[in-house]
Amino acid sequence: MYFIRKLGGLALLCWCAAGWAQGSATETDSWIYLEPTQIDSTRFLGPPPDAAATRREIDAMLLMQEQRTPEQARQAALDHEQSVFRFADVMGNKFQRDRLPLTTRLFDTLHETGNAMEKQGKKKWRRVRPPVFDTRIRPVARYSASGSYPSGHATFSFLAAIVLADMVPEKSERIFTRAREFGEHRVMGGVHYPSDIAAGQRLATLIAVLIQQNPAFQQDYAAARAELRAALELQ
Repeated sequence: MYFIRKLGGLALLCWCAAGWAQGSATETDSWIYLEPTQIDSTRFLGPPPDAAATRREIDAMLLMQEQRTPEQARQAALDHEQSVFRFADVMGNKFQRDRLPLTTRLFDTLHETGNAMEKQGKKKWRRVRPPVFDTRIRPVARYSASGSYPSGHATFSFLAAIVLADMVPEKSERIFTRAREFGEHRVMGGVHYPSDIAAGQRLATLIAVLIQQNPAFQQDYAAARAELRAALELQ
């Protein structure tokens, strides 16, 4: 796993802090690759920006809001969906849920893992969403009542990109470009600050490092990689 191995130094640091992750069922009976009880991710994220910095982010978002096109607003709304199959515009028409059950399982579990970990920061800091902080922000994307920091959408899209690019390095540049686009759409859509997106990307990297120690992830990854590369007719 080339991309994840490149993060080995951070992996060692996190392993010392947390021990390796064991996949387990949460209280919602969802299978995840990393338990929130194993590590406090907020230690690695740091707090969200203060009110003055948040105001500067709002100013930038208001300018972006003035300049966004109807097509950009439409794409921001569509990218509310948290699914690896939103990468189909990069991966091609064979990248479909009903054709890839093992790939679906892997990335659905990654989604649940990201959800479990992002809640640590959301609950700790309870950062209000941009439309709540400033009513001049007119959101075009959907959002929940949960805290804004870190962005769950950015966490999942970047975590998915790290793993997907590791599986199909031939498309890695376009995969990461698309992942950044997901985050940009949350800001353009008026539902996240830029710093929320950056925090989500950092959290995704932390998760990607830690789960490589998990035998359940290793097994699911290997099976999904073989399935996906065969479906895409890659050696």
